[in-house]
Amino acid sequence: MSIPPLPPPSATTAEGRLPVGDGHEIFWEESGIAGGVPTLYLHGGPGGRLTPGYRRQSPAGRARIISLSQRGAGRSVPGAGAPGAVDLSTHTTAHLVADLERLREHRGIESWVVQGVSWGSTLALAYAQAHPERVLGVVLFAVTSTSRREVDWITEGVGALYPEAWDEFASVAEAHAGFDRHDHSPQRLRLVEAYRRMLTGPAGALVDHAARAWMTWEDAHIGIGGGGPAQSHAAHEDQPVSEYERGFARLVSHYWAHDGFVADWARDWGAAPGAGLLGGMPRLDGIPGVLIHGRRDVSGPALTAWELHRAWPGSELVLVEEEGHGGPRMVDAWRDAVDRLLG
Repeated sequence: MSIPPLPPPSATTAEGRLPVGDGHEIFWEESGIAGGVPTLYLHGGPGGRLTPGYRRQSPAGRARIISLSQRGAGRSVPGAGAPGAVDLSTHTTAHLVADLERLREHRGIESWVVQGVSWGSTLALAYAQAHPERVLGVVLFAVTSTSRREVDWITEGVGALYPEAWDEFASVAEAHAGFDRHDHSPQRLRLVEAYRRMLTGPAGALVDHAARAWMTWEDAHIGIGGGGPAQSHAAHEDQPVSEYERGFARLVSHYWAHDGFVADWARDWGAAPGAGLLGGMPRLDGIPGVLIHGRRDVSGPALTAWELHRAWPGSELVLVEEEGHGGPRMVDAWRDAVDRLLG
C-alpha cells in the first residue's frame, strides 16, 4: 500500500519568547487557524529540533497548532549548548511541565490536544497526568516513559545489537569518566551518568569529544526500520561540534541520568514509590489517547507502549510492524489520530 505525498507544512501565524522564570525564555510558535481546536506539539530529545514538519500532522483548516522549543533547546534562551560548563539545575520534567502551563495561559487556551514524539511523549504524559483537566486528548509517537529500564536499555542493553558502535561509545567513558563495562554491581557507575559528568564539566575538549561520541551513538541505535532519524545527529568528523550537538547531548544525558525525573512522578497521586509515569496512568481515565509505535524500534522496544496502553482505559495502541523509531506509515497513523481526535 502506497503512502500519499505529505502536504506542505502550514505557515506560522505568530511566534515569540515567553519568560518562564529561572532566567529562561521559551520560544513558541503558532500556525493553523485562531478559531480551531488547540493542539500542542512536543518535540523529542530532550534538546531536539523544532522542525516545520510537525505542522503537517494537524489539519491547518481545523486546528490552532502550537509548539515550543523546550527549555534550553532550539530558539529558547539560554541554550544548553554553550561552550564550557553549564548549570542544568533548573532543567527537570517538573520545570518543563510548568513551562507548558505558562504557555497555555499566555496564549489564552482553556484546553488542548497534546502530541508528543519520542521524549516528547514522556513530557506529554507527564503534563497530562499533572493537568488532566487541560487535556482534550493525547497522541504519542515513538512512545517512551523514560524509566530506568528504558534508559539502561538505550544506553547499554541495545549495545548487544550494535556491539562495534557501542564499544566506541563506551570506550570514551572508560577512558575519561571511570566507567567500567565489566562492573555489574548495583553500585556501579552507569554509562549515562559517566556521559552526564563529561558533558556538563568545564573541560571544553572533553565536552566536545563526549558530545560527538553521544551523537554518533544516537545515529546508530535509531537507524533500524522504515524511516529512522530524519537526519544525522552527528556532524562529520572534519567539522567542529555545533552548539546544537553539544546542547542535545547535554540535555539528553542530564534527563536520562535522572531517569527523566519521573521515577516518583505519580507518588502524590497514590502510586507506589518508583512507579513513574506508568503509576499515574489512572489519571488519564476518560481522556482519549492514541499510542503509535514501530515494532522495529530497537532503541525503544514496544513493551513500554504496551504497558502504558494496558494501564490507560480507553486508549488505542497502533503498532506498525515494518517501521522503527519513525517512518511514513507511522506518520500517516499520527495524522489520522489527530484528525479523529479533532473530530
